[in-house]
Amino acid sequence: MRMLFLYVWNLYNFCRFRFLLNIVLMIVLGLLEGIGILLIIPLLILAGIIPGMQATSGIAFWFKQLFQHAGIPLNLLVVLAIYTAVNVGQSWLKRYQTILNADIQQAFGVYLGIRLFRAVAHARWQTIMCMAKSDITNVMIMELMRVYSGINYFLQTVAAVFIALIQVAIALMVSPGLTALVIGGAVILFVLLRPLMRESHKVGKEISNLNTELVSALTEQLGGLKEVKSYGMESVQIDNFANTRNMIKDNLIKFNLIQTGTSMYYNIGAAVFISLCLLAAVDVFRLDTQQFILITYVSARLWPRLSSFQSTVQNILMVLPGFKAARDLEEQCLAAQEEAPEEGAATRMELARGVEFSHVTFFYDKERSSYAVQDADFFLPANSTTALVGVSGAGKSTVVDLLMGLLSPGTGRILLDGRPLAENLRAWRNSIGYVPQDPFLFNASIRDNLLWSSPDAPEEEIWAALRSASVDSFVRSLPAGIDTVVGDRGVRLSGGERQRIVLARALLRRPSILVLDEATSSLDSENERRIKLAIEGLRGKLTIVVVAHRISTIRNVDRIFVLEDGRVVEQGDYDTLMEDQNSRFYALAC
Repeated sequence: MRMLFLYVWNLYNFCRFRFLLNIVLMIVLGLLEGIGILLIIPLLILAGIIPGMQATSGIAFWFKQLFQHAGIPLNLLVVLAIYTAVNVGQSWLKRYQTILNADIQQAFGVYLGIRLFRAVAHARWQTIMCMAKSDITNVMIMELMRVYSGINYFLQTVAAVFIALIQVAIALMVSPGLTALVIGGAVILFVLLRPLMRESHKVGKEISNLNTELVSALTEQLGGLKEVKSYGMESVQIDNFANTRNMIKDNLIKFNLIQTGTSMYYNIGAAVFISLCLLAAVDVFRLDTQQFILITYVSARLWPRLSSFQSTVQNILMVLPGFKAARDLEEQCLAAQEEAPEEGAATRMELARGVEFSHVTFFYDKERSSYAVQDADFFLPANSTTALVGVSGAGKSTVVDLLMGLLSPGTGRILLDGRPLAENLRAWRNSIGYVPQDPFLFNASIRDNLLWSSPDAPEEEIWAALRSASVDSFVRSLPAGIDTVVGDRGVRLSGGERQRIVLARALLRRPSILVLDEATSSLDSENERRIKLAIEGLRGKLTIVVVAHRISTIRNVDRIFVLEDGRVVEQGDYDTLMEDQNSRFYALAC
């Protein structure tokens, strides 16, 4: 119930006016439908269409007085014209209300999606690292789709409630006792079918879990498709995917069985209770013919409303786990928001002196005694080139993540020209050029990939960045030139070509600091040489930090820091460190 309340409250707060307007329209539609019920039989009696019945009392007599006072003669043509006019008005309003429902549904879906994505985008990197990307994808796509459908179910439920209340009011005007009997039967059925509602919620939870498994399996299958095909394991992966998909199918069929069972029980209950009501109308309440026809018509219309209400409530309970999954992800991300201004802050930071790590310590798991970085205390001068070296797990990438503000020190401080990085995070991020080991490119043109980091960059700056990355000649040689589409993650390019285009993208930002995180570790010697030459051409123009896997790429850097178990154990230039054959750097180089 708490989650249902939050769901409705979020919807109400998002579109209060449209939400209330929608409810008003539902009430009006219910009234028009009720008026149609009230009008047709009395008007037919007054027009003499139903023989042997006189308007001596009740609704028919009231209508007779009204039309006589207005001087309107009643005949079949007038009766049908009035009835048609009421239904035309009702149909137009129904269409408008349906369009309004669709607008609320789609707008709320977009609002939730953007709100959730904003929370994920602004969460701390350490929090995102602990989440499976497939789980986030599942919530953003599969679960939010279920939430969208739940809006329609909820609005249908509200409509069914209002229209049913109006029809009950009409029935109470005609025969309070008989109406009480009908309502009593409906309440009994609702109580008896409550276990089916709990089962609907349970099925909804199972579908959420299975959706997570399905998206995870699909993501892993597509991400590792090359390895899967290399090992000839397609059939195993297909079986795993098929098993999860079949489990989702079984759960949806199970929910369909619950829904159809509810409908069947209501239809049976309707037949039994309507029969009892008709028997009571004749033998107990002694209704006249007009009242008998009217109460029969109302009962016949009311029972389907009650059945629809039960079904839509079950649908809401089935989709609520999707809303809970989205809300849990949002709350987790909001609790881990970075302390940085909004993206609108376009300020940059130009390093004048450099970056100082002052006794910085960081660990990923507080319960473990080992540190990823321990008591890092060093200085990166502005416009210098610095290399970080060490074996895998020495802490090099963690230092880089701390430098870029993706991670926050457990103890110690990182200072930018003497100012705390944490207090200048957005400006610092706007001043970073980053080239990772695994270069990321969008499935778009080379031009679009470059402009992603600098949307307003003019053509001459784009080509200048390509020249600085030693990739301009290659781009010009392509059939479509700079407008060549690179494929998913740049699959149509070689590793070296991707790496140099990503370097050009970083340079197009005109960064204050360029971070190369093992950017040449997976390249052949020729592409490594080209990247090395590009870096050499940038020396002295900006601050460069190189995380090196191959010692050959850092011979000419200004300073080298050797890391081991999260500590800086050695530092100096290449020649100085190589002089000591007992040094850790000498062992790495040889």
